[in-house]
Amino acid sequence: MPCPRNHGSALAAETAGRVGVTLVIPGGMRTKFFDNRDERYKPGPDAILNDPANVAGAIMFALNQPAGCVVRELVIAAETETSYP
Repeated sequence: MPCPRNHGSALAAETAGRVGVTLVIPGGMRTKFFDNRDERYKPGPDAILNDPANVAGAIMFALNQPAGCVVRELVIAAETETSYP
């Protein structure tokens, strides 16, 4: 299976000049996603996760680029995150 990055590049090539494409790869985030999950699927107690507001800010940065400038890929993670990459 091709990696997601190839999908973003292919889509960017297919829509060039009409649609900007940015692949967003968010690392682990502090959300309620794991609240009702089995303990074995929850991040460990030492997990350092990113604040979702930081991810949103990075996405807004990508969306606010001037015409003709596209951020092709964003990997957003807490500086010392252990879960990704």
